[in-house]
Amino acid sequence: MISEIPYAIIISGIALVGLWTSNILYDLKVPHYLSRKIGHSAGGVGFLLFGVFFKSAFWPILLSALFTLLFGAARIFRPNTFRGVGGSGRSQKVVAEIWFAGVALPVLLIGWLWLDKPFIAIACLLFMAWGDCVTGLIRHRVYGRAVKGLWGSLGMLLVCLTISLGLIKPFWAGAFGSIMATAAEWSFGDVGIFKWGDDNWAIPLVSLASILGVLSI
Repeated sequence: MISEIPYAIIISGIALVGLWTSNILYDLKVPHYLSRKIGHSAGGVGFLLFGVFFKSAFWPILLSALFTLLFGAARIFRPNTFRGVGGSGRSQKVVAEIWFAGVALPVLLIGWLWLDKPFIAIACLLFMAWGDCVTGLIRHRVYGRAVKGLWGSLGMLLVCLTISLGLIKPFWAGAFGSIMATAAEWSFGDVGIFKWGDDNWAIPLVSLASILGVLSI
């Protein structure tokens, strides 16, 4: 574990650079639903590197817990710190950046630590990080505002299917999880059907439950 500390530092650095870049874009008046996607992308790189660098779930779980605490403390004491992904950039009722890191804890605990299926767990986190990122880029291009839409969901589905193809075996289980992840993104969030929910926790948990469910049949 000690030998893996440099990898933990690298992943933390990637995440922090993504957050810093999100702040810069937000300060340059880039719409918030776009600026936060930079943080999404960087977080996704970190999630993917979990499976490349680490032999156990120890560091992925620890890093996820530390970033959850960091986002939570920032939201309480200095909400302007991560304004590019949340904080003062969004309603105080929306804590998406905390969910982004926090949802990794149950996903990694169940998928990696308990069931020893690290790449299924990572894939479900990437559905959120990269799949949901694409929806924001497409909605900006097609609709020019934060709204759920067919083209955004189609883009997310294609990204999730690609992730499944590379990380999940059998692929059909990942494909089912991709469909459920896309449905969760459509349903939850501040512009979704269930506005009391958040798609950052819904996407990974729904897709993980779906994949593990069909594999257990």
